[in-house]
Formats: sequence, structure tokens, C-alpha cells
Amino acid sequence: METPKDKIFSEIRQSTRSKLHLLAYAACQFKPTFKEHLDPVLDQYSKESGIKLNSYIPMGCGHYEDEYDGVWSAKSIDDFPDIVASMGFGDFFRKEFVDRFVKRGYFRTAWTGKINEQFENAGFRDPDGWYTIYSVFPYVMLVDKRKLGNRPMPRCWSDMLHPRFQDGVIINGSEGLVAEAPLLYFFREHGETGLIQLAANIRESWHPAQMARAAASSNSKGTAVYIIPWFWAQARSPSTDVQLVWPEDGALTSPIYLLIKESARAVLKPIIECITGAEMGAKSAQACFPSLNPDVDNKLPENASFKWLGWEYIKSNDLEQLKAYTTEVFSDAWRNKGKV
Repeated sequence: METPKDKIFSEIRQSTRSKLHLLAYAACQFKPTFKEHLDPVLDQYSKESGIKLNSYIPMGCGHYEDEYDGVWSAKSIDDFPDIVASMGFGDFFRKEFVDRFVKRGYFRTAWTGKINEQFENAGFRDPDGWYTIYSVFPYVMLVDKRKLGNRPMPRCWSDMLHPRFQDGVIINGSEGLVAEAPLLYFFREHGETGLIQLAANIRESWHPAQMARAAASSNSKGTAVYIIPWFWAQARSPSTDVQLVWPEDGALTSPIYLLIKESARAVLKPIIECITGAEMGAKSAQACFPSLNPDVDNKLPENASFKWLGWEYIKSNDLEQLKAYTTEVFSDAWRNKGKV
């Protein structure tokens, strides 16, 4: 008699040899841990089933292309991986992809039970059950009290728009570019005016490693406030002159998520449970990427909370166009500030 496990293995054997079962992108700082934790699970799956899953987990950091960069543009769901792990508001939030695959119900969330209450209350669970956010990439503030002077300590994100911080803020980015996620949040809450006010206060965009080093030193190129990923804020050298501020209205968040084919949920259950499970979640939390798994202690600062763009906002907008628009408004204001 065929057991449930036999049935699972039978289904996976029907996949073609060239089929990509898992495409997994992880945050740069977490990639080695992610792969080290996942590889044994993939190996065990292979031993138990006699089937080697076809997976691709790139390990490089920085901006680079790989052979799966265009996978979002697949014309058939059969040409799309069974599981995709990704992050940010990128290609898998494009309107074309959402209309072609997501809204047609091809993907189903891994969260059928509870998630971390803090994230539940903030609305991170997809009400349609399509996306599975399993962790987040938070942005906080790092304040150099020496350069802050007699200005009040910033407490919430709207403080970043106040004229007292003119040219007093450095933001995550590089080579004149600014991280997209913070701009989306400022635009959602403060509109074009907010982006223009923010641009007046942003002096430069730096890699977060550079920000962490400058804030903990007497670097004359540094400034009062840094909008920085939590990982890098925690990675700085200890200094009584530097204060980490977790904004009272919540850390800005970029999602770390899964897209799981409904047809593959049972077949690839061990892989899904590995990525969303408490063990991986604890490792993720330790690396400053808080987990949505309810059994994980994210070891957050007291009263820490998270901002979320909101599923209604995400699904009612073309995020690719919105990112381009917010970047254009901000960049124009940033480039032309101080000009008559």
C-alpha cells in the first residue's frame, strides 16, 4: 500500500530533470548561514527519496546578474521554480508577474497557523495567502551624539523631515543611489512633499559598513544621523557617543519571503519547514533579520515595532512604477537642492 511519503516521492519524481525546484536568494550577510542550514536538509531529502532536488542558492554579494534574473518573466507557471526565496520589493512584486501568476492562485503561503504576534498585529500576513513573509530586513537610525549637538534626539521617522536636520543625514545607498524601500515608506506616509523634505536633509548615500565605521569614529565626513540596516547598526564598534534609535513608529522593513507553488507544498514540505522553521528563524534573528516564526525570540530592543507598507497598498499599486517615481522625485529634489 502506498504511504503518504511514497506519494510525495512519486510526485517529485514526475518533475523533469531540468526542473528547478528551489531558487533561493538570501540577504548578503546571512547567505552562508542560510546555505549551511539548508544544505543538510536537501541532502537528507535526497537520501530518503533517492531524488536530488535541483536547487540554486547564489552566494555572491553586491549587484550582479545570474541566469535566473529573468525568471519572473516566465510565460508559463511550469517554467517557474517550485519555491522561490527572495527579498525586497523587486521583480516578484511586478504588476505583470502578479497578474500572470500570483493573482491566479498558483502560490500558497506556508503560514497556516500562528506567526509572531508582533508581525501579525502589524499586518505582515498576506490576507490572500499568496506570499509568505518569513523574515524582515529592518532599517533603524544610528545617531552620533557628538555631531547631533543641541538638536533633540530623533524619535520617529517624521523627524527626518524637519529642517533642523538639513544636510545632517546619511542614508543607505551607494554612488548617488538611495535604497528604494525607505523612499516607498516616506512617500506612502508623506507624499511628494515628504520626499522633497527628506532630500533636503540627506547629505550623502553610503554603504552601511561605511556608516557603521564613521558613526563610531571621529571621521569628519560623518554626520549626525544615519538611516541604516539594523544588521550594520549592531555591527558597529561600541561607543558611548553613538546611540541606536529604534523609531517609536517602527523600523522600516523590506520583506524576506517565499513564493511556494500550491502544487509543491506537500511535495517539498521539508524544505519549506526548514526555511520557515524555528531553527533557521533563530539563526536569522541572531543575524538581525527578525523571524515571523512564533517560536523564535527575536531579541529586539524593548518596545521595538515594525512598519509595513500594507498589502492593500502593495497590491493596488504597480510597485515597479512606484519605485521609479519615488526615486525620480527624491533624486530631482536631492540634485537640485540649494539651487535658486
